[in-house]
Amino acid sequence: MPHPPADTPRVLIVEDEVIVAMELQDRLEHLGYAVTDTLTTGEAALKQVPEQAPDLILMDIRLDGAMDGIETAEAIRAVQDIPVIFLTAYSDDRTLERAKAAAPFGYIVKPFEERELYAAVEVARNIHRLERQLQEQRDDLLQILDGLRQGTAMTDPEGCITFCSRAAGRMLGLPPDAMQGMPWAEAFPLADATLAALREATTLAPEERTAIPAEVDGTDGRHYRMEIDVQDDPRDPARHIFVLYDVTAVHDLRRMLDEGASYRGIIGTSDAMQEVFRQIEQVAQVNSTALIHGETGTGKELAARAIHNASARADGPFVAVNCAALNQELAGSQLFGHTKGAFTGATSDRPGFFETAEGGTLFLDEIGDIPLEVQRQLLRVLEEEEIARVGETKTRPVDVRILAATHRDLRAEVEAGRFREDMLYRIRIARVELPPLRQRRADIPLLVRALLQDARARLGKEADGIHPDAMRQLISYDWPGNVRELRNAIEYALIRARHAVLQMDDLPPEIAAAEDAAATPASEWPDDEEGRIRAALAHTDGNRTEAAELLGMSRATLYRRLDTYGIG
Repeated sequence: MPHPPADTPRVLIVEDEVIVAMELQDRLEHLGYAVTDTLTTGEAALKQVPEQAPDLILMDIRLDGAMDGIETAEAIRAVQDIPVIFLTAYSDDRTLERAKAAAPFGYIVKPFEERELYAAVEVARNIHRLERQLQEQRDDLLQILDGLRQGTAMTDPEGCITFCSRAAGRMLGLPPDAMQGMPWAEAFPLADATLAALREATTLAPEERTAIPAEVDGTDGRHYRMEIDVQDDPRDPARHIFVLYDVTAVHDLRRMLDEGASYRGIIGTSDAMQEVFRQIEQVAQVNSTALIHGETGTGKELAARAIHNASARADGPFVAVNCAALNQELAGSQLFGHTKGAFTGATSDRPGFFETAEGGTLFLDEIGDIPLEVQRQLLRVLEEEEIARVGETKTRPVDVRILAATHRDLRAEVEAGRFREDMLYRIRIARVELPPLRQRRADIPLLVRALLQDARARLGKEADGIHPDAMRQLISYDWPGNVRELRNAIEYALIRARHAVLQMDDLPPEIAAAEDAAATPASEWPDDEEGRIRAALAHTDGNRTEAAELLGMSRATLYRRLDTYGIG
């Protein structure tokens, strides 16, 4: 006799012959199963199944009442995933065909033996368990595919779509369900040339395929630029998988940078930054000492590197020194080098920063923090273009260009006696003035996009957009820490983000809570699209790039809308 199952499955019997039902109950309980009830009609079964929730149903095909067992099984299986085994004394072809349509988990012909009953029940339970596992795995896979930022569409051997992820539907501009069963070439609203390229890709060997560029207006109002990969389904090469990658942000960023928004890694389209680019270009053409002035976080080292890279010294070293971090007692040694035994701890000859930067550029950041005595030594080096290591008397010629930077008012430092006046005149022969971020707010949308792309790559996060209200808050904020603070704020928001688009409550609290310089939030703008576009342009003083960011659309889409509504 087989051992009863350890988990004691619960079985419902639906049988209109009372004697047969009693025999089934005795045998099942003898085998170790629990019988929840014995019912005689399909109507009673439909009523009791939701309350009893059995693990399995033994169902006679011919029952008393208006519904037979097959109809009852179909009705139950339509709402609850419960395996059904049919019982019948009839095994004719017509009955079998009807029974198969109800997808039973077994079929027992009366009369039956106990071992047949046991085998049928256990096989049904095992098949049901495997089916549920497969369904869970399929659901998990679809959830993963739906959750990916790239879209996925799968086809059968005839080229009809069997699955389309939400991301693919959003990018293609159609609900995923609407594409089910459609030939992919009809479902994808792409240009004829793009469809032709995709058709050709399906005929090529996998190693010969390349990503196909495509453009389409999505369901969310955005104009998408995509790259589409065609892959073979591992189960059947006649089936294909289309993987859609959204490269809109990268394309728009590259285009804006190509349009003059970047100069040697420094981003900005505002008039203030265009002036900075002109200053850098001018300073790079000469070999004079230059002073870069700007608030903390404005990118002084970035400007210094741009000058170096645009100069004739670009092939030489660029050595950056944070003067605020120099040891006051050892600053001379760190800058000019020392000989063995020059002081306690000098166990060998060592070159300083000047010699390390030979033939290139030495960037002295926060030069206002250098001690007065070291300023004197530095002034002599600038005048004579030679150094003497600490501990030796001979001098060494050096070929180094000095770029200095500070956030301090050096004239005020001179008047306070903390900075030499002759040093001030010597280091500011050429000058570059970096504006604070609050004076170039038009650059913030582009900076946000660039910083977001950089942070995504470093953190492995998927958010690639920002809500118009959040962008508006970033534009309105005064940014005492300038671009460095903006970079940190974007990284903070990306770490907190729970959606594909950064929200207002993702921003650092001091920024999210800051008083908005302009009173009306984007959510309170007019409901119609034309009104929102006009409001965005009014808020940004006609800056279309900034307005597009506030509206959450690409600049190309904004231009099309401007033409549509006749907005100049």
